[in-house]
Amino acid sequence: MIYPYAICRSATVKIRFARLTILLLLALFPLKLAAEAPAFRIGGWSEVVMSVSSLETLSKDFIEVGAWSVLAEGPVDPSAIRAWRLAETVKAEQVLLGNPGTETGFVRLVRFDTAERAYMRPNARAWESGGILDINIRVKDMDAKYRELMRRGWQAHGDPLQFSFGPFVVREWITLGPDGMSVALIERIEPEFEGWPHFRHFSRSFNSTQVVRDMDTALGFYRDVLGFQQYLYHEGASKPPGENVLGLPYEAAMKVERKVWIGHPEGLNEGSVELIEFVGASGRDLADLAVPPNLGLLMLRFPVEGLDALAAHLSAAGVKIEQGPDLILLPPSGMARQISVRAPDGAWLDFYELED
Repeated sequence: MIYPYAICRSATVKIRFARLTILLLLALFPLKLAAEAPAFRIGGWSEVVMSVSSLETLSKDFIEVGAWSVLAEGPVDPSAIRAWRLAETVKAEQVLLGNPGTETGFVRLVRFDTAERAYMRPNARAWESGGILDINIRVKDMDAKYRELMRRGWQAHGDPLQFSFGPFVVREWITLGPDGMSVALIERIEPEFEGWPHFRHFSRSFNSTQVVRDMDTALGFYRDVLGFQQYLYHEGASKPPGENVLGLPYEAAMKVERKVWIGHPEGLNEGSVELIEFVGASGRDLADLAVPPNLGLLMLRFPVEGLDALAAHLSAAGVKIEQGPDLILLPPSGMARQISVRAPDGAWLDFYELED
């Protein structure tokens, strides 16, 4: 019975050798591995900033239709005005809205006191690139929300549409509210939505969409530079008869493929960014208009741990830091240090770290 013993002895020697090799590697390279690990941590975006012509109109709609609450309001601090590269003579008022009981997914409305404001996405079609297309909010009783928002003057690319999305059946309605604000309202049909105990009429906002000219370029920024992980990827055109929520003619919807990528620093659908490229359909590029104080979906704000390390990382990757680091007042949280960058298709992104 020599062969089994020889095999066991040989295996034991190999295992011991492998263990020694691993120990040697760990002894030689821990500092190198630690140096290569990111010295910063980005969270999913916590709020979207909307530049509006009237604080009262949108506030009223979110409060009366969505059962949201006012979390903070008052003048915008001059520190934030400077961080947006605006003249110190510019004044602004703000209202922070949120789904009661939640700690993220807020909407901050800002009204700038200046006549020099254009629209970021003026009369835009869904396939036109530049800036931020929409934010996503879950709803209960889509039909009731549809009727009430239409009564208040909201429009859309079409009526609510029910469709299958992976294992889910949903109804979606991409609205167009005041100042060109686009909010995608989503109702889960099957399976029943669970897990958000504070969700009554409007949930917290949880995803935001950008139309991009080239998916690879956009992924080079979000995935390769910022380190976002993929939550979902899909390619394809609409199935017959061509119904879609984006306002495409049915015939075009069945031919024009859409590349859709959803990413988040931890691969979640919570404060995530959705990128869409229309393959074979194009229009204006509106990126140059996606700056303050223009009207529309102005920016996404991401909480960060290790802001200076992130700034150094971005600079080393060739990403232009538009502003900062700056110290700004961010009600009701307090003082925060922040930097601003723009995504390849013009979306304005703020990264902030709260002061102790």
